[in-house]
Amino acid sequence: MKKGVLLEIRDLHITLDFDGDDIPIVQGIDLELPAGKVLALVGESGCGKSITSQALLRLLPREVRISSGEINFRPTEDQSPIDIAPLNKDGKEIRSIRGNQMSMIFQEPMSSFSPIHKIGDQIGEVIQLHLKVTKAEARRRVIDLLDKVGIPDPEQAVDQYPHSFSGGMRQRAMIAKSLACNPSILIADEPTTALDVTIQAQILEIMRNLKDELRMSMIFITHDLGVVAQIADEVAIMYMGRIVEKGPVSEIFNNPQHPYTVSLLSAIPRLGDLSDRRKLTSIRGSVPSLFERPPGCAFHPRCDSFIPGRCDTQFPPTSQLSPIHEVHCFIHENTEKEISS
Repeated sequence: MKKGVLLEIRDLHITLDFDGDDIPIVQGIDLELPAGKVLALVGESGCGKSITSQALLRLLPREVRISSGEINFRPTEDQSPIDIAPLNKDGKEIRSIRGNQMSMIFQEPMSSFSPIHKIGDQIGEVIQLHLKVTKAEARRRVIDLLDKVGIPDPEQAVDQYPHSFSGGMRQRAMIAKSLACNPSILIADEPTTALDVTIQAQILEIMRNLKDELRMSMIFITHDLGVVAQIADEVAIMYMGRIVEKGPVSEIFNNPQHPYTVSLLSAIPRLGDLSDRRKLTSIRGSVPSLFERPPGCAFHPRCDSFIPGRCDTQFPPTSQLSPIHEVHCFIHENTEKEISS
């Protein structure tokens, strides 16, 4: 692993066991997460973003498995990398990482809390499990965490049940739970999807501040490129289980090169002249089913740049547009040669 990289994913493949057949979900993912950076995974629903994040913590459903590849995690520079991929998902080693050194904010905060236990007890249980502190010390830490994420009157909130919290408050409590043990990596799986825009902005601000204060790295999963612009440093665009383009946020936003990335950016609503009444751009078609995966580049049935005989026969190799920007698309297959020459 390179110096300063906390997480390195190499050629990751994830499959679904369906009646004895292995159905590919994620194919050949390569990603790096440097210390202190935010990497965004972006794509429509069904593109494999959440499954990829679950694989990092070995939380995949029973019928889904990592079929090949590496997930190398190095908590600190002086430690040797740990390959998470082959670990027993119920074993001691992954349990020491999960919720401790690497934590996750799930999509639906209400389902992440037991309705019959107090918020403080549920967060405190995580602290006691990993940090081996007393119940009183755990309670003090929970109150401090609830205060950090902006929950009013944390001394009272610590003894409340989840149903008494609003959606935004539950999401804040979920963030507090994920930060309980000061993880080096925080995985946020669409943490603002169900929230209105005002609460969404507040949650993003909290996460930005906590990332800087606690010096965390973050993987931020979303379908909203507007959110990406506010929080991420690097972005990887996913479609049908593959990375089709990746690079710094500024590069991807200002110079998108994959037709899917261009389509996603064109679909973002923009404020402007009220006399401009053009319809909002949409991407024709929809993400296909896992069981009806198109051959070649899976985006080709929806792509205006489709090349017959190429795009529908094989997945494009990597085109390195610059040292920091790469894309998988046949319309750029000669670009790397032009750069090197």
